[in-house]
Amino acid sequence: MVKAYRIFGSSLAAIVVVFLLMTIGLRIYGLFDEPEEDGLVVHPVSLLDDFQRQALARELGEDRPPPMPVAADRLDLPGIDTDIGRHGFVELEVLVGVDGSVGTVRVIDSFPRGVYEEQAIREVRQRRLEPPPPGTDTVTRVEIVEFSVPDDGS
Repeated sequence: MVKAYRIFGSSLAAIVVVFLLMTIGLRIYGLFDEPEEDGLVVHPVSLLDDFQRQALARELGEDRPPPMPVAADRLDLPGIDTDIGRHGFVELEVLVGVDGSVGTVRVIDSFPRGVYEEQAIREVRQRRLEPPPPGTDTVTRVEIVEFSVPDDGS
């Protein structure tokens, strides 16, 4: 019977020692300290429903869908070296004015590179594009000009 008390007492002493060591360790690492005031304010985060998202988009002026790239008709470009490639494209960023006129044109990507960019820019500058929504000065659109070089034998 004494042996059972000894085992129980030893187990209880071990639990107390482990609990004290854990408490001391947590106190050293600052678990029980009060949070410091650093001037930051935490705001609760909540998800917006569809109605709130639409209202926020209207307030920010983003209630219209993003512009979609417009693919132009494929251009036939005779007299170009056909070893470079028979088909390709030039992707352009176009600044459209209030009346639909084309302003600045910048090449974003092309394939093959360095061959058809100037011709594509000339082609896009001759176009009249959809004007921006009312109340907007200009809008940036992406235009994709595709081309194909016809075979000499056709």
